[in-house]
Amino acid sequence: MKKGMVTLIVYEKENSYILIAQHDHARISGDLVTAWANELFGSEDRRDELNLAAYEHDSSWVELDRIPLWNDAANAPFSFRDFPGNIRFVFYSKAIDRLQETSEYAALLGSILYTTLAERFRNEDTISFVEREFARQSVILEKLQLNVKLLQEHAKALLLCDELSLFACMERPGTPREHYEWFASGFPYWFDRTGGTSLIAEWKDERTIALEPYPFSRTVESTLSYKEVNKAAAAKDGIAQVYQMAEHREHRIQFVPK
Repeated sequence: MKKGMVTLIVYEKENSYILIAQHDHARISGDLVTAWANELFGSEDRRDELNLAAYEHDSSWVELDRIPLWNDAANAPFSFRDFPGNIRFVFYSKAIDRLQETSEYAALLGSILYTTLAERFRNEDTISFVEREFARQSVILEKLQLNVKLLQEHAKALLLCDELSLFACMERPGTPREHYEWFASGFPYWFDRTGGTSLIAEWKDERTIALEPYPFSRTVESTLSYKEVNKAAAAKDGIAQVYQMAEHREHRIQFVPK
């Protein structure tokens, strides 16, 4: 499987599916970004816009994620692993359009995040999207006359926090790191003054994720919001109806230094 971008995050338990909406995943990313240590950037400029990008870059998915789509081929709900690209990229563009109405800098960061992820699995669905977003990025860069080094650091921090949030969401809390398909060997890390290039995340228990190195200025408290859908009920009544009826649940988590 190629590593890509996300809509509903889905993982299986024996008798049920756990479904996490994209915007709820983004909220964890935002909680992480707001706690990022300023000294790793060397500047406090545009922090509010970086925070906005983290919290809101997936906001256009709120309506779409109200009703899961069923993947007949997999006999399971569509997830970030297999969601159709032709629908996905329309909503990525809408999210960036919406951000741009509030902050061009936040929109630029969201665009860089999405194109970075899209470039990892280039195919016919990604090419036109990436070309449009590169054009958007060029216009904003020319207009804002930015500190490019700070922009690059913000974009890398946003990407890392987005993927740390995905780590928290894509398997059952407490799952050993070696059981993760993507993140067992860690995350690319650009901020270690000792020259290290990887950040390792591990569940210490069902509520605590330990990180080494630790790029945040404090313990990061967040909430993993989800719905649990019974497999037999979904097969009988349809995923959309059962998901709509399912109770919205919350699981408190925290990120701490290892």
